[in-house]
Amino acid sequence: MIGHIVTETLALVSEKPAEQCKNQSAVLLTELEIDSLALQEIITRLQDRCHVIIRDEVTARVRTVADLEDAVVQAAAASPASRIAMAEDYLRGHVSLHHERASRFRAASDRLRRHGLTDEHLLIDIGAGYTELDYYLRAEFGFRGRYVPADVWVDGSFDLGTWAPPRPFDWYAALEVVEHLEDPRTLIKRLKEWAGEGFVLTTPNKKVVDVFTQDPTHLSDLDEETLQSWGMQTTLHNFYGQYQDGICAVWTRRLKDGA
Repeated sequence: MIGHIVTETLALVSEKPAEQCKNQSAVLLTELEIDSLALQEIITRLQDRCHVIIRDEVTARVRTVADLEDAVVQAAAASPASRIAMAEDYLRGHVSLHHERASRFRAASDRLRRHGLTDEHLLIDIGAGYTELDYYLRAEFGFRGRYVPADVWVDGSFDLGTWAPPRPFDWYAALEVVEHLEDPRTLIKRLKEWAGEGFVLTTPNKKVVDVFTQDPTHLSDLDEETLQSWGMQTTLHNFYGQYQDGICAVWTRRLKDGA
């Protein structure tokens, strides 16, 4: 998320192509033609947009795109409130309507129930967003168990790179999450270790849609064959307006053990 914000701000102020502004090793002064005055404008914009304070001594050490991104990341890490604000801004920036997202939550709810989610189980929703999965599980699939959202907006400390569940959970959901990761397989391996019963995920189908143009924060594109090779059962769905443009995948310990 922060990397995308930095790229957008650099492109706006420098009037250089976004691809050039994404280059982590690019030198701001010589390659992007950003002088000290333009850098101050960029810092001001980033502080306003990311709800952080970047100290002058930190700004003085910024030479490359990577340095600039690190400055924002460090400032945000020091302020959970700023990370919450950025997460809220990201959610508000989504233009899809509720009924357009509904198919994802229905598919995930159906797979959870079909594969053994009961009212005695504890479910955690990673990257919970508006917590719409909770609504569909209860309103349409009769779930009466405990649902726990995990997201940056909850307390500002959530970071999938370092996050671990605070206690054992039976089921995990990760809807529209793995495409935002550079290495989605690492999360899937962790879920297999953590889940008492299993987990479900949804993601765009790269064979139908250009995943990277869907959302500038997408970092990975996946297909059924890849997810199946990682031990999951998959089904294709119409999630984004095209035929079979989305994937719902499920993994359970019973499936793994052949039960």
